Amino acid sequence: MRWRFSLTTLVLPLSLPLICHAQVGSADQPERLAKLFVDAVNSKSVERRVALLHPKSQACVNAQTQPYYDWIFSRQLKYVIPEKYKVATKPLAGKGPLPSDGKSDYPLRPSHQLQIDFDAGPYSAISIVMLIVRDGGRWYEVLPCPRPDAIAGMRAIEAKRAEQERKVKSLVAKLADPLRAEIIALARQGRRIDAIKRYQDASGESLTTAKDVVDLLVPR
Repeated sequence: MRWRFSLTTLVLPLSLPLICHAQVGSADQPERLAKLFVDAVNSKSVERRVALLHPKSQACVNAQTQPYYDWIFSRQLKYVIPEKYKVATKPLAGKGPLPSDGKSDYPLRPSHQLQIDFDAGPYSAISIVMLIVRDGGRWYEVLPCPRPDAIAGMRAIEAKRAEQERKVKSLVAKLADPLRAEIIALARQGRRIDAIKRYQDASGESLTTAKDVVDLLVPR
């Protein structure tokens, strides 16, 4: 059993440059865009990440929307994508609805979906989905322009995340032996799922919280 998380590009605050000067060169194939994305993530370069956006998406970045884009990129830049990642591309229906939270507007219509899959550890796999379009001989990512309610929603999610982090830290601090020692031993033996289930059974907490507790107690 492995944990799988889906991470779309529609979501450590970072400072996102309002004007990007990074040169990414020719990207005439979707796979080339995927490679540039992986390089940007692994280099932890916000500037290189922004350079992959279509100019019309870049134009949406301003003082009001920058925290929204910081939030999106910070979730991606925390990863280290291994060399053996998988790329899949498929066209979007010409006039069909686009993935949306109903609170953002696309500055132009993307034509394809690009998905990058990779393993983030022995028990987790990540899927990153990008909406892309070919323009001027190269491929770009198309991110929607957030409206004020989208930014408010992002801040609410971050507040909930911070509350969860505080809860997990408190649970770890209160976790005593022999349960603490048992969970640590299971995780270090490569039985992380068993450790998570053991804590969940003993504490009555949700599966998500149990996983967060084990991850904090025994970092990968």
